[in-house]
Amino acid sequence: MSDFEKRNDNQIPLGIEVIGFDGHPIGYVREAHEHYLLVGTDSPHEDLEVPVQSVLGIEDGKLRVHVTEVSTTPVDDEESAHRNE
Repeated sequence: MSDFEKRNDNQIPLGIEVIGFDGHPIGYVREAHEHYLLVGTDSPHEDLEVPVQSVLGIEDGKLRVHVTEVSTTPVDDEESAHRNE
């Protein structure tokens, strides 16, 4: 896995697939912020917030995190919809 400073969002590529601790895909990085990642899903109204502290690293071109889809924080539907405009 890559070694990087977890609070440096410039090193987390936008669009990279996010894989949960259970091995299942969560989505893809839509935005990277200092303390969280906004992870897009198949629905434009179901983005998720993933804490940067949960990032394990990048392996095989995928971002591995120590959370699962059900343990992430959903982002408000209206807020997610406006991000796509």
